[in-house]
Amino acid sequence: MRKTLARTTAATAIALGALTATAGVASAGTVDVPEVPSNPTGADYVNAWNESGAHLGAGAAGLVSSAWAGAIPSILGA
Repeated sequence: MRKTLARTTAATAIALGALTATAGVASAGTVDVPEVPSNPTGADYVNAWNESGAHLGAGAAGLVSSAWAGAIPSILGA
């Protein structure tokens, strides 16, 4: 019983990992990279930092939402 449960859990984790990885790739879009001018000020660095954080948050949210949206049809077999 324990071996079967462990194998089932491992197979499920691998399948969900693959699903999550492919869903994130499928939802990837173009991103405008924040630019820092040639003579940057402290505010320029802060703005670049904030824009980068926004891109990171949006990417993480897109990965989770696309994995969630893709998981339901694959679980139901639709």
